[in-house]
Amino acid sequence: MKILTTFKPSKEVIAEMVKLGACVTVFASEEELIKSNEVEEADAVIANHRTLQIDFLNRCKKLRWIHVPHVGIERLPLQYLKERNIIVTNARGTAGVPISEHIMTMMLMFARKSFAAYKNQLARSWKSPGNVFNLYNKTVGLLGTGDVGSETAKRAKAFGMRTIGYNTTGEPLEHFDKVYSPDGLNEFLAQCDFIVCTLPPTSKTEHLIDEEQFKCMKSTAYIINISRAIIFNEEVLYSYLKDKKIAGAALDVFMDEFRLGYLPKDSPFWDLDNLIITPHMAGAGDQWNYFSTNIIMHNVQCFCENRLDDMINIRDYDKGY
Repeated sequence: MKILTTFKPSKEVIAEMVKLGACVTVFASEEELIKSNEVEEADAVIANHRTLQIDFLNRCKKLRWIHVPHVGIERLPLQYLKERNIIVTNARGTAGVPISEHIMTMMLMFARKSFAAYKNQLARSWKSPGNVFNLYNKTVGLLGTGDVGSETAKRAKAFGMRTIGYNTTGEPLEHFDKVYSPDGLNEFLAQCDFIVCTLPPTSKTEHLIDEEQFKCMKSTAYIINISRAIIFNEEVLYSYLKDKKIAGAALDVFMDEFRLGYLPKDSPFWDLDNLIITPHMAGAGDQWNYFSTNIIMHNVQCFCENRLDDMINIRDYDKGY
């Protein structure tokens, strides 16, 4: 089995792959992989979704499996991959811990006014940053109850928060006081002190939160989005933040960022004083390689032993996640 990867496992992990019968080539960059002639003989490729596009995939004549070492797969040509019956797996399950910690950090920053307090420190000003509040007894609404949503709900419970969730079924889940289905979206939003978006971007979630939904929110509500900007109508979101119709937001993702890979300096979002901007970093952490390696190693073993049905994180071509 010939495996090409831009994800860099440790020497020990590569040795384990070789014991299983894999021939592994590690590339220093996506560019080196794209230029390589080895792709024509590859059975599996582990690479960024920007690499795994049709022009590249057409060169991979023997390809049977691709793995993206991140969660989002919406950029992949999923119907093309379906036609070729190429297995698609991702890093789902690696992000729950770091992203839930990021989300809790954002909630605490808003509650304790830490951003304003730090500004006062820089100005050597000994004064209160404003009216702080407690997370205790506040309601956090998780749009999405998967790995990230569940890990966040678990941590929120430790702060004494009420946790409600939103998913496609509305069925009860551990760590959630109540779960709403799509029919109850507006009722869900109306209760939230914090609205946290962890949903995948699909045709059904695009602009899920639009003008009608913003009107349901408390004026004291905060939005935290670590998923994709497209789930919110960004123009309405900006308007509500600028006009203080909601209390604030913490955004790790933006429409421009998805298109360009960064938020341009002339973006009006930079000027908002009730917004915390982070550079698509919510999933980062010192344990990321560990979590990701475990998934990859499990799937390499199944792939080498031709136990394809036992592979984990196999994505659904039609659902898009």
